[in-house]
Amino acid sequence: MKTIIQNEAQCKKCGDIIWSGHRHDFKSCSCGAISVDGGRDYIRRCGSPDDIIERSMSMDSYHLALTVDAAKQMREVGRNDLGIVLGVIRSLRDSNLLDLKLFTNQDK
Repeated sequence: MKTIIQNEAQCKKCGDIIWSGHRHDFKSCSCGAISVDGGRDYIRRCGSPDDIIERSMSMDSYHLALTVDAAKQMREVGRNDLGIVLGVIRSLRDSNLLDLKLFTNQDK
């Protein structure tokens, strides 16, 4: 099952990026052309689909739980913010959820 991890859209008219943080968190862009709602519970859009750039993200619930566990483990062993981020990146890598070409250390 997929879990919404970010409920977000960008307005093609004004360029605003708006997001809904929780259920019934209805937000509109500054020009009023689009709106988002639903937080991590559901995705709702208002406005013309032609005015919306969809930026929401979902993730398999199992892999999301593994990623959250990685962050908790890094925090428990005293890692700083960078150490926590690196632990999460390794978890995503191990779940084959990263484009590894973006993380190569070899010059091309």
